[in-house]
Amino acid sequence: MDPKTRFLSVFTDDRKKLDRVPTFVQGVLAGFINKYEDLLFESYEGEMIYNTTFDAPLVLGFDAVFAGIPHSVGCKAFNVVDENGESHSVGLGGQLTRQGSSYYAGGLVKTMDVLEKLEENLVVTDNPKAIQETLSFYEKVSRLIFPVPMTGGIFDTTWQAMGFSSFAREYRKNSKLYKGIIKFYANVTKMNVQKVIEATGGKFSIINILDDVAFKGSPMISPERFAQDLLPHYKEICGMIHDAGMHAIMHSDGDVTTLVPHLQRAGFEGLQGWEGGADPAIMKEKHPDFVTIGWGDVGNIPFWSEAEIERHAKGILDALKENRHLVMGPSTVVFEKMPIDNIRHFMASIRKHGAY
Repeated sequence: MDPKTRFLSVFTDDRKKLDRVPTFVQGVLAGFINKYEDLLFESYEGEMIYNTTFDAPLVLGFDAVFAGIPHSVGCKAFNVVDENGESHSVGLGGQLTRQGSSYYAGGLVKTMDVLEKLEENLVVTDNPKAIQETLSFYEKVSRLIFPVPMTGGIFDTTWQAMGFSSFAREYRKNSKLYKGIIKFYANVTKMNVQKVIEATGGKFSIINILDDVAFKGSPMISPERFAQDLLPHYKEICGMIHDAGMHAIMHSDGDVTTLVPHLQRAGFEGLQGWEGGADPAIMKEKHPDFVTIGWGDVGNIPFWSEAEIERHAKGILDALKENRHLVMGPSTVVFEKMPIDNIRHFMASIRKHGAY
């Protein structure tokens, strides 16, 4: 069974033909690759792609990895004056930029005037050739590792554009500004998905929506407000994805267990993540038909012995393996502080206990 078929099987009746639990990783960061370059590649005898985005997870034994799609929606930059009287150039994300850093520095969409500027400066381009070339490349490499296409979502883009304090205040009030920004980023997501469908006819097979809606212990948004604020938009977007013959999944950090019924109502067939206290036994009992991708506790793996790593992997597999709706791997990215031997043992444990 090739990696693409193995990954996609969990969404169809083909899951009955699975040889083992599929594996997935969000990505392998450059720091890890640089630190372990010789150990990763020098002794590997299999075929490679010669693109580290895919080769690093391939060599580590993953079936699938997140991969980008060219976006069709952008925004002409414009200036926003903050509360301190400083002027900042703002783009589609509405965020401050911190020189020399990719870390979040705050949001500037705090008024209706700024939101209206975002709407006025929105640029939608037809970019079918870039999307088609991306699809062609992903199809070519999917016999070695399956690239799972991803695009941005609504909720975390909203709070980052606003800044968390402003977001929290407007969220509690359920203000016109909050509703307007939710609608704006829902439309951005919808347009990006629509352009992918138009360019490829749904040949990507699956689209993942990146949208962090939870902390490590619980959702950032109540189930009731998710149903009210986000579900209608996501239902429309997932409907487009399904109508094109593709599967719709979401990524979120944290424990989203209480949101799963609403995710399913919206049309999501699964979710990648499952960290920070999420319990596989609860998912097995309450939502056995929902695909879960991830579960590996990467925050602890660097400090665990081989026996602890294997026990962790086996515990997840014992809970979720048999209903064949599980794709397993780290709950997030592989990063520099994770010893390569621990990752390899984690993967070996999945293969050992995840065979059908």
